Amino acid sequence: METWVTLAGTTFAALLLMLTAMHAGPLWRDEVNTLNMAQMSSLRELWQNLPFESFPPLWPLLLRGWSVLVLGDSDAGVRLLGLLVGLIFLASLWLCSRWMGSRAPILSVALLGSLPAFIFIIGANRAYGLASCLLVLSFGTLWRMVELPSRSRVFWATLTCFLFAQCVYYDAVFLCAILSGAAIVVIQRRQWKTLVTLTGIGAVAGMSMLIYLPVIHRGSAYVPMNQEPFSNYSVLWHTLGDALATRSSAHPPTADSPEIWLWDMLLLGGFVVALVMQRKLDREKHRPKTTAANFVRVRCDLTLFCAVSMLLGIVGFMAFLMKLNYPTQTWYYVEMLCLCAIALDGLLGASWPALRPWGLLRIGFMLVMMTWYARSAWEEAHTRRSNVDLIAVVLNQRVVAGDLIVVQTAWEGITFNRYYHGSAHWVTVPPIDSHKVHRNDLVVEMMNQLDAMDPVLREMTNTLHNGNSVWIVGSMAVEHPRQQPSPPVPQTGRLMPHMNYWSAQVMLLLREHAVQEQALAIPVNGPVSHLEKLPVAQFSGFSGYKTDAD
Repeated sequence: METWVTLAGTTFAALLLMLTAMHAGPLWRDEVNTLNMAQMSSLRELWQNLPFESFPPLWPLLLRGWSVLVLGDSDAGVRLLGLLVGLIFLASLWLCSRWMGSRAPILSVALLGSLPAFIFIIGANRAYGLASCLLVLSFGTLWRMVELPSRSRVFWATLTCFLFAQCVYYDAVFLCAILSGAAIVVIQRRQWKTLVTLTGIGAVAGMSMLIYLPVIHRGSAYVPMNQEPFSNYSVLWHTLGDALATRSSAHPPTADSPEIWLWDMLLLGGFVVALVMQRKLDREKHRPKTTAANFVRVRCDLTLFCAVSMLLGIVGFMAFLMKLNYPTQTWYYVEMLCLCAIALDGLLGASWPALRPWGLLRIGFMLVMMTWYARSAWEEAHTRRSNVDLIAVVLNQRVVAGDLIVVQTAWEGITFNRYYHGSAHWVTVPPIDSHKVHRNDLVVEMMNQLDAMDPVLREMTNTLHNGNSVWIVGSMAVEHPRQQPSPPVPQTGRLMPHMNYWSAQVMLLLREHAVQEQALAIPVNGPVSHLEKLPVAQFSGFSGYKTDAD
């Protein structure tokens, strides 16, 4: 019964992923960035641009091969690849569950299958979906090797861990946590040869990352521009709560959601089970080695492996985020949630396989979770990732020669560059001359110039003076600055003060000199992700100067 219920939940999750692939629509800026990386003219150029991407080249290379062999660079082709990754992830949950001796991954499917943040990112054109698949497979293959070492199991564990380390740079944190969990088990068993093998697996994965040290060093120069002025765990807690919320990406973050407390209780319950099982193992050591006793020992080792991996993964990743000091996004936490979910399956599922009462409780829990998240998950599956493609269609119809389009920011310019093919000149805030990838180096150059926006401001003034229109694409279209803000210190490392200053310069000029302002309605069927739902406004006419009374 537990297996059939989990199959039903997996089918529902697969349906959500298919609907997402159908309704996600255009690629948004981060996805376009990755696609452009994959389609660089040469592998040398791809390597040179790695500092402007968030992860190693495994996913871009896979996408490059997919683009050549299957459906090119079309949005539909990229969405199809994302769907395949999502379905493979669901299959990997089942495979890992079987390796741990469980009937089905009922807790993993219950916790992740209808989670909006999971649905948003697992099939996106980013490395996080592939990383989640390989995290689950690394967890399972390492446990199989610890449970009963063999050459084939060592080979598959080494391969999956090696590939896992190539997905996202911080996957090293999760890999170290899983390897540490396995090491604790073999040390307790006094299996020193297996411990040496685990060390070798970690060394192979770690040494494979040395090639990226120059890339990481170059990219680290741009880290301060995105860092917060201060960091604390409350910020991480808030974003983690948003990742667990019953809210689709069509809605901006709000207050902390209660779902995070449910996860906390499950984690606490898992750690309690691990402690109970270790006490049970101490009693079993003094009993004769029978088949039943060996089964109990294996289950106790599994709980220790799961608990240590989960604990070190959470602590290590949160410490990494604190050190990074970035404003985190919900998808940053998806891999950590995947690790927790499969560990909880081992702790609360495989360790207590009996149907009564534990299996019935797991079935009830899954039904409650899938029902609780169903509405927001369904909305997420029908949410567009961007409206920039629709904006491009409208502008192609309305913009005339001599008009100027100003896009906020340079990041949205990446998406706009993909979908807009009109004749009007367009610039970004700040004005940079490359819109293929996240060129942090060019933005930093603008941050060090006091007059970075002067060329844009002059072109805007000339456009209005010549009787043409200035079109504003982005959130600054709804800003109403009243006075010129003080410019930030040129040497300040943070981007946000500069962005606020540049945007205020643009809008203050338009408020003072444009005669007419019109907000454009962008027709769209269905919800759009708040991450790239941009407003558009048209400014026309010219006045030498307008006062507030005007």
